[in-house]
Amino acid sequence: MSSQLSEIDLALVDRWQHDFPLVPKPFNLIAREAGIAPPEAVKCYERLTEDGVVSRIGAVLAPNTVSASCLAAVAAPPHYVETAAQIINDEPGVNHNYLRENELNIWFVVVERDRATLEATLARIEQNTNLVTHAFRMEKAFHLDLGFSLSKQRLDKKTPMLPPVDLSVLEPDDLSLLEMMEDGIPLSDRPFLRIALELGRSETSVLDRLKALKSAGIIRRFGVVVRHRRLGYKANAMSVWNVRDDRVDELGALFSADPMVSLCYQRNREMPIWPYNLYCMTHSNSRDEALEVINRLSLLATQHVFSSDVLFSTKCFKQRGARVFARKGVMA
Repeated sequence: MSSQLSEIDLALVDRWQHDFPLVPKPFNLIAREAGIAPPEAVKCYERLTEDGVVSRIGAVLAPNTVSASCLAAVAAPPHYVETAAQIINDEPGVNHNYLRENELNIWFVVVERDRATLEATLARIEQNTNLVTHAFRMEKAFHLDLGFSLSKQRLDKKTPMLPPVDLSVLEPDDLSLLEMMEDGIPLSDRPFLRIALELGRSETSVLDRLKALKSAGIIRRFGVVVRHRRLGYKANAMSVWNVRDDRVDELGALFSADPMVSLCYQRNREMPIWPYNLYCMTHSNSRDEALEVINRLSLLATQHVFSSDVLFSTKCFKQRGARVFARKGVMA
């Protein structure tokens, strides 16, 4: 639990990282559970957003469903790190950008509306930085959930494998709705009504579509999106593993079941410089805590791993939710 959050703040943030009420007046229900008045709940969320603790309240989409995404890295000389990072940040498709402890030291995520646009962005970054851009594409996701508990030890085992995404439920008008969600819902008494009025739709239809997209796995979770660094989770460690190909699924499931693993996925190798194909993310309060988790994973994996490494982030250049649809003109 972060000492920066009051008891009320914690109740509003932690409880609603998942399963935010998709009802006409969600803040009434949230306030009732917290024992406060609805206007007070809204004001608390406004303050937490202004303070940078809360990024938004809204939809977290499954990767590579209604957009194309990729993790990428460059090796920038020390004197060029800040310049290269700024060039990368200037790309609208880049939503995360970190300095990490490795020869490949600038790691960033690109999210674009389609694969062709993604490839063009990566090529432009390579040209503008004059650095080789290494693209690591997600081949399989085992666990993706940054909505971990802030109020207690993460002791509960998780379902190791993600459910499949059903893209067949997607309707053309859903893209306009998802665009409206990119910056989160309005912090008002009836946020979904405001969204509906902007779209010329009914409040009921908006809520029904959000529920359908969530049920189909296109929306992985709907809730409060937290900026963990503001709450003391500064030991952001990416552990990478060179795993036997026939054991990736097995280890992905084992790693994902650990309560301290927030992300786990398989990505492509890039030989000879990058032999790693399994990635885990841990968000901890200290390096020792993160390394304790990684050592625990190592004991599970020893006989199936050829090599591994740990890349701690040392600086955050950019962190925000993906914004794809408005840039691509989905809405007139």
